[in-house]
Amino acid sequence: MRIARKLNADQEIIKRFITVLGGGMVEISSNKFARPEFFILAHTFIKDYIEGRFFKKEEMLIDALEELDFPSDDGPVGAMRAEQEKSMDAAQQFLGAAKEWKEGDEKARTNVSWATSEYISTLRQHLARLKNLVLPLLEQNLSMDDEHLIAVAISSMVFEEDTPDKYSKLLETLEEELYDWR
Repeated sequence: MRIARKLNADQEIIKRFITVLGGGMVEISSNKFARPEFFILAHTFIKDYIEGRFFKKEEMLIDALEELDFPSDDGPVGAMRAEQEKSMDAAQQFLGAAKEWKEGDEKARTNVSWATSEYISTLRQHLARLKNLVLPLLEQNLSMDDEHLIAVAISSMVFEEDTPDKYSKLLETLEEELYDWR
């Protein structure tokens, strides 16, 4: 399926991010070197890449499902939107807790860990739903021409303030910081 191929690179970057974020979450409870700045920077990745790029691409898929008469508040469409919202809420929670921790509230470490866990769990579930339900539904229900149009539209999306390797460098920074904690 052309659409799946167009989203594959994004999904691989997001999986790499989830691995790094999960590593930070594990270290937070037992490692005195863990720092809140890691989670603040991770939120930048979430806001810019996942919410700012990937979710916008997904919106084209959600719109296509709605045009195929899938209900907007139930089923795969409702679930995708609910997971997007839940992940954004969890990201905001761990950002807020990380800022409190940075200001000296050591108890906020626990809140960062909990909200990060919630975020990771929700995003994993979301990616699985995309792969195992949404993309197959589109493949089964879209004409070849419509599928091609969506794939081209995803490929031609332009995002402001993008520089080559911006997100790879951000991920490398997170990976290096996590490595330094160990």
